[in-house]
Amino acid sequence: MNKYIKDKFRNVSAISFKAYNNELIINFSGFESEEDISDFCEFVFNAIKMPNNFNNEGPPTVH
Repeated sequence: MNKYIKDKFRNVSAISFKAYNNELIINFSGFESEEDISDFCEFVFNAIKMPNNFNNEGPPTVH
């Protein structure tokens, strides 16, 4: 993770837990602006090499 990412998302925290049917749910909070959420989502999904449609107006992404 580069210094820009660490500085930009310094207040972001996460909680994760296992749900039914072997599901993992992760909730991120502490973003300073709505735009930061999109940037963070793009960063995370690129890091794990998963496609996303977070910036579209459609329903949430299902992977």
